[in-house]
Amino acid sequence: MPWPFDPQQERAPALGAAMPALTRAYDWSATPLGPPDGWPRALTCTLATVLACRVPMILAWGPGHIHFYNDAAIPVFGAKHPAALGAPGELVWAEIWHIVEPLWRDVMAGGTVGGSDFHVAIERWGAPEDRSFDFSYSPVLDDDGGVGGVLVTFVDTTDTVMARQRLAFRLALADALRGLDDADAVIGCATRMLGTHLGADRMGFGEYDEATDIVHIGRDWTSGEAVSLAGASLPLAAFGADVKALLLAGGTLRVDDAAADPRTAAQAQAYAAIGVGAVLAVPLVRERRCVAILYVHARRPRRWTDAESAMAEDVAGRIWDAVQRVRAEEALRAADRRKDEFLAMLAHELRNPLAPITTAAELLQRGSAEPAQVTRASGVIVRQAAHMKALVDDLLDVSRVTRGQVVLQHEELDLRDVATMALEQNAPALTRRGHVLTVVPAPHPLPVYGDRVRLVQVLSNLLNNAARYTPEGGRITLALGGADGHVEAAVEDNGPGIPADLLPHVFDLFVQGARSPDRAQGGLGLGLALARTLVALHGGTIAAGPGAEGRGTRIVVRLPRAAPAAQTG
Repeated sequence: MPWPFDPQQERAPALGAAMPALTRAYDWSATPLGPPDGWPRALTCTLATVLACRVPMILAWGPGHIHFYNDAAIPVFGAKHPAALGAPGELVWAEIWHIVEPLWRDVMAGGTVGGSDFHVAIERWGAPEDRSFDFSYSPVLDDDGGVGGVLVTFVDTTDTVMARQRLAFRLALADALRGLDDADAVIGCATRMLGTHLGADRMGFGEYDEATDIVHIGRDWTSGEAVSLAGASLPLAAFGADVKALLLAGGTLRVDDAAADPRTAAQAQAYAAIGVGAVLAVPLVRERRCVAILYVHARRPRRWTDAESAMAEDVAGRIWDAVQRVRAEEALRAADRRKDEFLAMLAHELRNPLAPITTAAELLQRGSAEPAQVTRASGVIVRQAAHMKALVDDLLDVSRVTRGQVVLQHEELDLRDVATMALEQNAPALTRRGHVLTVVPAPHPLPVYGDRVRLVQVLSNLLNNAARYTPEGGRITLALGGADGHVEAAVEDNGPGIPADLLPHVFDLFVQGARSPDRAQGGLGLGLALARTLVALHGGTIAAGPGAEGRGTRIVVRLPRAAPAAQTG
């Protein structure tokens, strides 16, 4: 039977004095009961009690269960009020008549029925809505002693039941997430649990890239009827300007009908294409930026409740916190692994010079060495000791810089002069390995305000890395330039390049790429970490990526261009 009521009408007040007046004014002659002056005394007396009571009551009279109810019961009818007055039970409760009718039949036979937290999906506003009730169905005797009707007393316990369910859900979710150590597993577990709890068709969590306006969905959950969106990258703008503006401002989106809602109607085809009839979306805003979006989809229109919205908001925050936790833990584990690898490498690097030093010292200790042997042995000791000192100096330098114990000596510089000094320092290494060096100069001064020694150190480290890791006879380019308030220097080589998995961490401490079997490159791999810190102290940035045609490595240092006032001195 079609739902005959108007779901768009204004919601009626919960309490008042409406029902006595409406009941008196109703044309009962058009119903099977006939005019009130012909009603049995049992009906009029019971009706008077119902209308006077402030506890929700419904009286269903006669074989057709003609409806009477009081002011306290109005909320349970929603848009069915006031049309439910005088209507038969089969029409009023069409959506649950298969549940109610057998119970009322038992009551009409003289029985009583009751229950606590009884769950039904009623349609108060045109869509199914899960509600819970404590209720009692009692027979009302007519004037002849038979059962004339059913007296329904009830209390809506939905809020209490849902509060218990939310608490139980949150505890279960916390327990489930606590043992997970993978971000995808966290998202998969949370979306499955909340999607199941809400009875949704699809639920997911996507991280938002503000620069590209793309939501990247790693994992999602579906009930089996909706298509998974896992792995999709969706432009946020495709779902409507109003939707995007609301989410980026931190507002929760509740759309009960994607085809009818004015915020989404223009994009109805886009929603239909991914099987969305209703959507609940919660943005995660951190430091005034949207970083992720949790979404709950229903394939058909659905009325979202305040409680469902609040739960989605709570779970969105829990997912983000859990994801950040597992990522932080993984970062700590990775840092610990890199530290162990670094210590092993450091031990090797410090041990290498000790072998020739020990051999030379033993030769000198015998006292029978020729003068030429003494000279050679002394030279070995001096060179290897200098090498060890350089390694230790690198460690101390990184320690001082990363702990903020270095004070920069700022002065007005031209980045071209800084590059020239860095090239002079690395000329021997470039020549020794037979590299072809190309310098792309800037036609105009590149003014920068900074520490000459430290900026030379930055570019020298980049050139040294390029010379060290590029196979002999390689090509290395140093390009200088600048625009839009900055100056930059780019060092590019045609070496093996930086592995993709290492690229995001290449400027971290203790990170170093794979070495050749003979470890010919040497060094502790601290140059890039030191360079990043020094560049940051100058207010600049440093970035690494593949070189031309995707081969080799290109590292770009970008620094603020000195203001004109600083240039004139």
